[in-house]
Amino acid sequence: MVKGLSTKPAKVGSEKIYLDKAREFLDGARRLLENEDWNSSAVLSIHAVISACDAICVRFMQLRHSGADHMQAVELLNSLPLERAEIESKLKQARRVISFKNAAEYEDRVIRQNEAQEMQRDAERLVEWVENRSKCME
Repeated sequence: MVKGLSTKPAKVGSEKIYLDKAREFLDGARRLLENEDWNSSAVLSIHAVISACDAICVRFMQLRHSGADHMQAVELLNSLPLERAEIESKLKQARRVISFKNAAEYEDRVIRQNEAQEMQRDAERLVEWVENRSKCME
């Protein structure tokens, strides 16, 4: 458990499942960008980030986020045993993407092209970081 955050224990090795999901969501976000489906691309970028956060937290702590507030999945990164500068950079990227969740899914506005592109770019960077960090631990 991490104080103040809703977490759930995760099986060793399950990080691969979360990382596969993150890659799949990211691939979908890319395809939807090509089709100019900005809202749908944004939603998949958001889910790529959430799954990537789960993957890295499972890898290092055997925990994943389990609450309704998806920003807490990002905040769980603060508990990783990694350099602060590295974590801060990834927190920024993940927060930027997750901050669009309500707009992309629930609000009465549409995601603009540049927003969807930036979200996909940040999600891609985060997923790549998780992939690289996971390889370092093998």
